[in-house]
Amino acid sequence: MNLIRTFKNYLQRKSIADQLLYGIMAAAVICVLFIGHYWTSLETRRFKKQSEEIRDRFVNSRMDVVRDEVTRAIGFINYNRSLSEERMRLGLKQRVDEAWAIASNIYEENRKTKSRSEIEKLIKDALRPIRFSNDRGEIFIYTTSGVSVLLPRNKHLENIPGLDYQDQHGNYVVRNEVELLRQVDQGFIHYYSPGKDNPEDSVLLKSSYIRRFAPFNWYLGSKDYLEDFESEMKERILEYLSKIRYGNDGYLFVNTIGGEALITNGVKHLWPQDIRKSNDSNWIEVYQKQVDIYNTTGSGFIEYQFRRLLSEDFETKISYLGTVKEWGWIVGTGFYENEIESFIRDNRKLMEAQIRSTIVHIVLSLLMVLIFIWLVSRWISRKLAQGFAIFNLHFRKTGLESIEMNQENLVFSEFRELAESVNAMTEELNNARKSLVKERSLLRSLIDSSPDFIFFKDLNSNFVGCNKAFADYIGIEESELIGRNDYDFFPKEAADKYHQFDRQIIEDHIPVRSEEWITFSDGSRRLMDTLKVLNFDSAGNPIGIVAISRDISEKEEIQQMYIKAKEKAEEADRLKTAFLANMSHEIRTPMNSIIGFSNLLTEEDLTPEDKAEFIRHINHGSETLLSLIDDIIDIAKIEAGQLMVTFEPYNLREMMDELYHTHAELLKRKGKEQVNLVLESEQLPGGDVILTDPFRLKQVMTNLLVNAVKFTEKGSITYGYKVSGDFLHFFVRDTGIGISPEGIKVIFERFRQDNRYGVKHQGGTGLGLAISRHIVQLLGGDISVSSSPGEGALFSFMIPYNAYTDIVSEKKRGRDSTFSMDWSSKTILVVEDMESHYNYIRSALMRTGLNMVRVSNGQESIECCLNDHQIDIVLMDVNLPDMDGYTATRKIKAHRPGIPVIAQTAYNLPGEENRSREAGCDAYISKPVKLKILLDVLGSFLDNKK
Repeated sequence: MNLIRTFKNYLQRKSIADQLLYGIMAAAVICVLFIGHYWTSLETRRFKKQSEEIRDRFVNSRMDVVRDEVTRAIGFINYNRSLSEERMRLGLKQRVDEAWAIASNIYEENRKTKSRSEIEKLIKDALRPIRFSNDRGEIFIYTTSGVSVLLPRNKHLENIPGLDYQDQHGNYVVRNEVELLRQVDQGFIHYYSPGKDNPEDSVLLKSSYIRRFAPFNWYLGSKDYLEDFESEMKERILEYLSKIRYGNDGYLFVNTIGGEALITNGVKHLWPQDIRKSNDSNWIEVYQKQVDIYNTTGSGFIEYQFRRLLSEDFETKISYLGTVKEWGWIVGTGFYENEIESFIRDNRKLMEAQIRSTIVHIVLSLLMVLIFIWLVSRWISRKLAQGFAIFNLHFRKTGLESIEMNQENLVFSEFRELAESVNAMTEELNNARKSLVKERSLLRSLIDSSPDFIFFKDLNSNFVGCNKAFADYIGIEESELIGRNDYDFFPKEAADKYHQFDRQIIEDHIPVRSEEWITFSDGSRRLMDTLKVLNFDSAGNPIGIVAISRDISEKEEIQQMYIKAKEKAEEADRLKTAFLANMSHEIRTPMNSIIGFSNLLTEEDLTPEDKAEFIRHINHGSETLLSLIDDIIDIAKIEAGQLMVTFEPYNLREMMDELYHTHAELLKRKGKEQVNLVLESEQLPGGDVILTDPFRLKQVMTNLLVNAVKFTEKGSITYGYKVSGDFLHFFVRDTGIGISPEGIKVIFERFRQDNRYGVKHQGGTGLGLAISRHIVQLLGGDISVSSSPGEGALFSFMIPYNAYTDIVSEKKRGRDSTFSMDWSSKTILVVEDMESHYNYIRSALMRTGLNMVRVSNGQESIECCLNDHQIDIVLMDVNLPDMDGYTATRKIKAHRPGIPVIAQTAYNLPGEENRSREAGCDAYISKPVKLKILLDVLGSFLDNKK
């Protein structure tokens, strides 16, 4: 009973409004908490379940894709393997049949006019140079009695009986061929070798195809090794596999059981990488998992951490592996697990839409609850209306009389508190008026402190106020501004525009924004951004216009800078496009000459003069192409900041004489004999030897002279040097077409040329002068040009004059190109894995009598030098398949320090020669190897060797 009484007393002390408010809020909070908790739990579980299902579907689908890609790749490999023997035989038969047809045609055309010996010579001369299958294949001829007639690679063994010749497995090769021809006129002979895993089994080693040539009792034939044929096929297959792409970034990789990476990240390696020597522990660990699959199931999935292409972060990757055990290959591809996140994000959008739909339903439900509560409250309020009527009557009286409400006649606490609130409200209203005045003063201070122009107008476009910045700009006080309009302060044209803006705002109720340059009293011009909007009263009716004008001059300046930068970028893009088109032309022009005249050399009945002319054109095209490549490499070095100069003593007069002979020959070759080449120089006070970079100095002079020859049709070309104080002044002056003023501004820039004649008509890439200027600056000087159209041009540059008097320059004596040297008593070891380059070395040195021994990798070169002490010199290629040439040289020098080793490399980069010296090489030549340089270097060692 006491508890009930206490609760009643509590209700009596609390107002009805409090009780109603507490009840409504409590009910609403409980409903929201319950519904929100239930919905959150439900949606969380559903989202988690859907995410797992999506992840599983994605992983399974991706696993199916990568398994299918690997299966197709292995199927492609096995299909090509199955056809390798048949393709090799078909190729042999086709080549021999073609050779037989050539021999038959020669015989039929000449048998009535020439003797048998003459016809035999014609047939052998026609078939001897035939090569195919990457220079492996050739045509041989034997008589049906077993005597050799044509052995293209072993001419010294021709006309020798060969019935007793045996190959390395003991097969009587020629005897078997003769026996076959006794039964048929043509056919195949196959030779087998014991299998690696099972000696009782045998595998195809090589095949020969022969065909009888009845007129002379000959037979023609050719042979090929299956291993060599499959090596070519492997390269083609790797090229095909490296180009396979699927999905967004899917690719294949191929490794060998021996640890070589053949294809990585979808790119075929020119030289396979050794994974186990890569120093990448993660790669080695992944490779070991691949080996385990190879040695067990032969195919399957593996999971590991790997770096995505162009990323430094490790990610989980799942790959499927397959194997080609006949070749020892591991073929695979995979995908990264985090690719699912983008897929889940897409599905998450759909689920979020579903969540939003659920929220809408919840909100609608709560709204219905609130409506119900409002109806209940409405019913209660009506019951209370009778009590409020008394209170309302008193309010009506207080509206007419300013009296304080008497609380003695009020019954409920709510009414008494409301009466106190009314009395307090009256007091607060007075305080509010005072606060309004204070806030208005503060607002005014803020407006006046703004540097922007702020002003106010009525609906008739008359000023009703402004801030201090606008008043200072107009030059009057704000009180003088009020009631006046734009026509009182601005020119009529400007005032009309401002008035039109005002009318447009009032009619459309849409803000107006404009930009305008104005002049301040100090004479400065600024760009102002003005925004005008309507001002409304509390009822939404327009009462005036508010305008703010801001200085955006700096923004405009930035915009103009952006436009200029954009134009510059567009110009750079245009130059790049023009350069690529120009480069395509410059590369194809010499290549057309090389390929065209090379094809002409294969024609019969060429005179020696024709051959010499064709070879001259081929050499000229090769030199042009090499010069173009050098220019591209130099400009790339300049871009990377790697182009350097090396100072050494050099005879300047010798260089000028060499330039004279070179460019006099160039004028003659271009049919410009009428142009005079003149050398002007003076005696240097410190002698002809200076300290400079001879290669780069000669490169600059060559560029300038080549340009002069290119653009001069008559008159003269004068070049030379003179001393000017502490500098050497070099110049090239011509009487050619000259350069326009616009051309002078751009010719020293990359890819730029003087195009006042329209389409470029003299060739060139626009790189030579840019490279020359950079070289001159590295040498400590600068380059300039003076010219006028039609009056020739004068290029000149100055570099510091550094005399060098400690040595006496001696002219380099070139070796006689008539091959008068006799090195028949000497033996050279040529370490070269490229067949084509070795053939060039062999042909180049054949007429010297030099005995040649060839190996194709570093390990064989070491063993050969240690076992064969007849070797007098080693020509070492730096880039070898098993180990680099420098490593091989160090091992050779460790046992035979006295044997000369000459390094040859295509890496024509700064520091490469020093690197070869550090490895122990005695000399260094760069590819492409020129015959004269090769003979000079060899002669410097062989001519002095007893």
